[in-house]
Amino acid sequence: MKKYSIREPKDEEITHSIKVLYSSFDRDLPEKIKEEVKIWKALIDEQIGRFLISEEDGKVNGVGGIFLFEKVCSFGYMAVLPEYRGKGLGTEIFSRLLEIANKMKCETKVLYASKLGEPIYKRFGFKRRFLGKMYQLPLQPSELGIVDKEVKILNTTPDWILTLDKKAMGFDRVRYLNMRLKLGARIIMVENEGYGLLANNRLGPLISTNLKAASQIINKSITLDADHMIIAHHQYFPKRIFNLFNLIELENRASVKMVYGKEIPEKLDLLYAIGTYAKG
Repeated sequence: MKKYSIREPKDEEITHSIKVLYSSFDRDLPEKIKEEVKIWKALIDEQIGRFLISEEDGKVNGVGGIFLFEKVCSFGYMAVLPEYRGKGLGTEIFSRLLEIANKMKCETKVLYASKLGEPIYKRFGFKRRFLGKMYQLPLQPSELGIVDKEVKILNTTPDWILTLDKKAMGFDRVRYLNMRLKLGARIIMVENEGYGLLANNRLGPLISTNLKAASQIINKSITLDADHMIIAHHQYFPKRIFNLFNLIELENRASVKMVYGKEIPEKLDLLYAIGTYAKG
């Protein structure tokens, strides 16, 4: 007989749910955990994200989330505390999230899997798309040896950025991007060529039509205290970026993008960095 229940968290449980997420991956809690709580609440309020927790004897021991973008659903924040694994908690949370996705008539399902989670998602029919790795950025901008382009900082999303983002990702993320800007994120951009989102010292997404613009956006982000980015490793990624920047791979922070359902018309040659793993 099951001793646990699965439900949506109450507002006062979100902080603890975040702690469960970080503890499950043996990671230190973010210094700005209040900012993380604001993001979770904003995702819920804007009806972009929904979260489920598992509870046993009054203790939250597992968590998972789903993020809704038209006909595309993204899953993440999947985690179960080590001492509660092997009971089927994670599988049931994910199954419940799949039920939500099906009710929302999602045609494509996307997630970023940890090494531990990838075999589980394969059983659900998800297939590997590409590997993402987190890198520490240098402390100082790099000498690029190219003609400088004008780099601007915005707190709005011009139409050309929304068009470029949709072309790269294959679906509309305007509500999500605007939500992040309301919470203090900034846009770094080279007009009509590329943009990056800077939030909580992370640069990403970074979407650009060329390496020069992408490189200058990275340089500008470093001057604004960006210290890491998540690079999507695929056949179109320009490996020259590692010659331009001294990027240091962070241990145990890799994740695999997996997809199930209708193929997304994404343009990977535009994608230099993803925003966040939301992995599990």
